[in-house]
Amino acid sequence: MNQFLVIIRGAPASGKTTISKKLRDPSKKIVWLKVDNFKDFFSDDSKPEEQKFVDNCALSCLENLLDQGFSVVMEKIFYDPFILPLAEQVAQKKGVICKVFQIKCSLNTLLQRDQTRPGIKEGCRKQLGAETIKTLHDHLEKTFYPKAIALDSENQSIDSCVETIKKEVGLNN
Repeated sequence: MNQFLVIIRGAPASGKTTISKKLRDPSKKIVWLKVDNFKDFFSDDSKPEEQKFVDNCALSCLENLLDQGFSVVMEKIFYDPFILPLAEQVAQKKGVICKVFQIKCSLNTLLQRDQTRPGIKEGCRKQLGAETIKTLHDHLEKTFYPKAIALDSENQSIDSCVETIKKEVGLNN
C-alpha cells in the first residue's frame, strides 16, 4: 500500500468524523488526525485568532506521522483553508499521495443532523444551533477549495463516500 494523506473539509454534521473513523485502520497504519483536538491546547473556548496555532500544531503532527510511515486522514471544518496547501506541500515533499475532499450537504440536512448526532442525548456536547451552522455552511460553500473532490454526504451513503476516497488514493481492501 502506498502512503497517503486525505484531507476532509466540511460543515458540522456533514459526516467528516464518521468518514474519518471508517478510514482509520491501525493494521494498515492509517490514522485519523482530528485537527480540532489541538484546540484545547490553547483555551476552553477556541477563538478565531487561535486557529492558526491549532492548524500549525496539526501540521507538525502531520509531518511526524508521515515520517513514521503512517497514512493520515486529516479532518476539520477548515474555515480558513490556508492550511490546506501547506499540508499538501508537506505530503508532496515526502512523496506522499494527497487528496482533498470537501463534503457538500444542504443546510436543512445539517440542521437536522445537528439535533440527533451522537453525544447530544448523553450531554457530551451541545447542539451548535441554526445560526452557527448556517454561517459555517454558507462560508464553506463560498470558499470551496479549488483542488477538492466533492463528496455528497446527503445523497451518498457514508460507505459510498468512504469508497470514493479509497478509490482516489488507491487503497484496496
